[in-house]
Amino acid sequence: MGAFRIPGIISGGVAQFVKNMTIPDPVTALAMLSHAVAPASASKPARALTQAEARDITVYYALNRQLNLEKPIAFGNDMKPTFPKVGEKVRLGLDIGAVRFTPDSKAAAKWTRTGPMDMRMAVLVVRLAQYLKSSRWGVTTIFWGGMGVGRDENDRHSKGFALDFHGAVTCSAQFDVWRDWGNQKITLPNGKQASRWPEAQLPYFRLDVDTPAGGFFYDVYHFLTREAADAAKPSSIGDRSFILHPDTPDPSLRASHQDHIHCEIDR
Repeated sequence: MGAFRIPGIISGGVAQFVKNMTIPDPVTALAMLSHAVAPASASKPARALTQAEARDITVYYALNRQLNLEKPIAFGNDMKPTFPKVGEKVRLGLDIGAVRFTPDSKAAAKWTRTGPMDMRMAVLVVRLAQYLKSSRWGVTTIFWGGMGVGRDENDRHSKGFALDFHGAVTCSAQFDVWRDWGNQKITLPNGKQASRWPEAQLPYFRLDVDTPAGGFFYDVYHFLTREAADAAKPSSIGDRSFILHPDTPDPSLRASHQDHIHCEIDR
């Protein structure tokens, strides 16, 4: 069947993405329209999604131009997606949720895509971008590491299950985890200042949430407690969690997380 054009009068809502686009055939057009509606699972935290739910939300985000995948979304005759398949890992373009994702690494400076990502993680990064852009911070750029690439093939990053958040450009300032958090002095309970947490001291959030940097990282962390793998109950900065950062309580992990916030989609 030949191609046809969706009329230009279509606008708003679920059909916005097809405005003035040439669609291959009516079956594909109907499939695209049906999958451009947010699935019921869109209200679940990213960490709680099944692989099938994550695939459907990924397709929804791609059709609504919140994600750019390495290939166009494809459908079978049953109108179900054939790309991406359930459980498949996908490479993400670096414009995500209307925010620019910039690799914080000279080695990755010319990358145009991430490495292969679990689609639950793809859902999480879209939501993170959307949240930070629409929030009081008005984020336009996120600096990242470890999306689909790690130290070896068994690394959580290499498997596409993790993200390292290094900082962001906001409407008021640029924040960097190392400069504005990990490299800041710690005021201990006795009033003295330290550059690093003493072994016997249980860490807490060293920044004042009423300062710009403190408020920003506080908001990022608490967003991640809603979407990423966390403790048995939502944690606060300084509590034990799978979300790692400069004030992580485990000293064996703290030293390597002074310049980023690490989050994962599951354990």
